[in-house]
Amino acid sequence: MFVTPKTLIQLHINTDLVTDEQRKEFSTDHEKYQKFRKAIEADGNAVHELGIRGSNMQNTMVDVFRKSMKERLAKKPELIEHFTPTFGIGCRRLTPAPGFIEAIVEPNVDFIRDEISHINPTGIELQNGRKIDLDVLVCATGFETSSIPPYPVVGTNGTLRERFTPHAESYLSIAVDGFPNFFFILGPNSGIGAGSLTILLEGEGDYIIKCIRKLQKEDYVSMVPKAARVRDFSAYVFDYFKRTVYMDDCKSWYKSPSGDRITILWPGSSLHALECFRSPRWEDFDYETNEENRLRWLGNGWSVSLTGGADPAWYIADGFVDQPLVGTPENDTKLETRPFSN
Repeated sequence: MFVTPKTLIQLHINTDLVTDEQRKEFSTDHEKYQKFRKAIEADGNAVHELGIRGSNMQNTMVDVFRKSMKERLAKKPELIEHFTPTFGIGCRRLTPAPGFIEAIVEPNVDFIRDEISHINPTGIELQNGRKIDLDVLVCATGFETSSIPPYPVVGTNGTLRERFTPHAESYLSIAVDGFPNFFFILGPNSGIGAGSLTILLEGEGDYIIKCIRKLQKEDYVSMVPKAARVRDFSAYVFDYFKRTVYMDDCKSWYKSPSGDRITILWPGSSLHALECFRSPRWEDFDYETNEENRLRWLGNGWSVSLTGGADPAWYIADGFVDQPLVGTPENDTKLETRPFSN
């Protein structure tokens, strides 16, 4: 679809969401800044249910969006059917953008859905033979979202392009079998449908650092996820998304080229991902070493607490002593705020 305005339509969209006055206030009032940040993060995380097909939140928002669309298209009610999707909210990025519908209903704008046959010197010609002169023609062709890097990445048994054919898969979106010491940030299934992408990426980064520390401390040459665990995660991803709106009948960059699975989004909430990345399952990896004794990392029996000038009794300092609540240790506010994990 396209619009053919003969006069310029100006759309006034407020892109400056935070004023200079607020920035100045946030720089001096940490408590207020934290409250502002937490409100945004909490709101984004709280709408995770929207992605579940048939959920109360999904059904409620469908009704809200339909009512809003009907009101905004009141000047041209014949367009309502063209702007009412058959798939759930969230199957693809929410559209249209601010100001788009307001422009569509203006009397100097034509909404034409016929397919274009070809471009001529003065404009376009439609499949039905109609010719339309244009001042500007904007082509939106989309993006490459296959997750395959444009440069060659060579593993032990071929390239990443070959491994990601017919679709990209990974171990927890961080690594893939056949590629030792190769870790992703924002790899397959690292995106989110709701919540904070930032904390997910930070969780991936922390996880990768833990892997690097293990390689260094335990003197391994390489580590790589087991092929069986990659298959397990791929199966989990496939099963999870079957009950979500992301697999509804819509064209979306979240899906694989074949459209039969989701390769972009994490199978769960961003908080779910954060807990997943918190504690690596070392048994899911294969390791390579040059040493016969894999416990040689024990060293000479000394501790840097004795040789580096550190506190030789650090374990009883206030910051290291865990004082459980008497009677009901499970009610510790730290545990209630963040779920327990090893």
